[in-house]
Amino acid sequence: MSAASAVAPRPDPPVLVRLKGLSRRFGPVEAVRPLDLEIRAGDVFAILGPSGCGKTTLLRMIGGFIAPTTGAVEIDGVDVTRLGPERRPANMVFQGFGLFPHMNVRQNVAYGLRIAKVDRAEIDERVGEIIRLVRLEELADRGINQLSGGQQQRVALARALIMRPKVLLLDEPLGALDLKLRQAMQQELRRIHHEIGGTFVFVTHDQSEALGLANRIAVMESGRIVQEGGPEEIYSEPRTRFVSTFIGEANLFAGRRSGGTVRLDAGASFSGEGADAPVLVVVRPEAMRIGEQIPADGVALEGRVEDIVFLGAYVRCEVTLPGGDFVTAHLSGPAARAQVGIGDSVRLGWSTAEHRIIEDV
Repeated sequence: MSAASAVAPRPDPPVLVRLKGLSRRFGPVEAVRPLDLEIRAGDVFAILGPSGCGKTTLLRMIGGFIAPTTGAVEIDGVDVTRLGPERRPANMVFQGFGLFPHMNVRQNVAYGLRIAKVDRAEIDERVGEIIRLVRLEELADRGINQLSGGQQQRVALARALIMRPKVLLLDEPLGALDLKLRQAMQQELRRIHHEIGGTFVFVTHDQSEALGLANRIAVMESGRIVQEGGPEEIYSEPRTRFVSTFIGEANLFAGRRSGGTVRLDAGASFSGEGADAPVLVVVRPEAMRIGEQIPADGVALEGRVEDIVFLGAYVRCEVTLPGGDFVTAHLSGPAARAQVGIGDSVRLGWSTAEHRIIEDV
């Protein structure tokens, strides 16, 4: 085998879900504007955005619970636009779980197979397998009202997964859980996906949930997908002001690019290729440096420390610039808190390799 063939990249998995010109209007309101989207087999795909951006409407159109105004939905190469939810190779876990309180765990999980008139022996076998997968063996005969929120979430997942859908749709899957339980369920969802594969598509307004679970993210704003890509790309290379502030914290510096030089309103300047235009420079708080830590070829500003908060892994430092703008720096390391004090005049900045210039101003 040649060296070239040994390092050849793996081919991308096939597209499993394809949306073409999909939109949905409710009277005068365009909840989802015409969009195209591809979701590949094996993806854990997050549709991320604030309340009212259209993400749940989009998910429900994929599942067949809402008919699109325009466009088409294809799953595994088949146009399913006119098919109801029960005729699509997809299953959905709703935000409220939708479990039957008069049934126990085992009965809830088996419900779909019973409706499909699957043989009793096969039902018992598949129910046992899926209950073991979600680690609910000891609770299989317990009533739904006797379960915690996280346990109910696992039952809802098991009931959907037992039907072996090509696409599992999840509507705010962790939204009803507290922070510690959400983190635990993120780990569980990752484990389940690793064990059984499949394609998961979920909607969330929680950026940490999207970054922690998904291998692909579509960010929605006002019915549009404004950026789609991997978690690192979305975080490190935001294309718009909205994405830069919705995904994580960001310091935004207004300026103008002219003749290959970017001049910030805050006073600094640096080289930047591109057309002459107003620009916005995005710098994440963890990229900010204080004093001697600023690279020699970096961007430097002067400011005054207004507040310092110790947050365990890092120290959050709030600095006011002469023009009145606030800048946030996350300083890490054992000596971080000793670097600065409230009221200090400081020089702060960043490496040009760690900022993002966008023209969405």
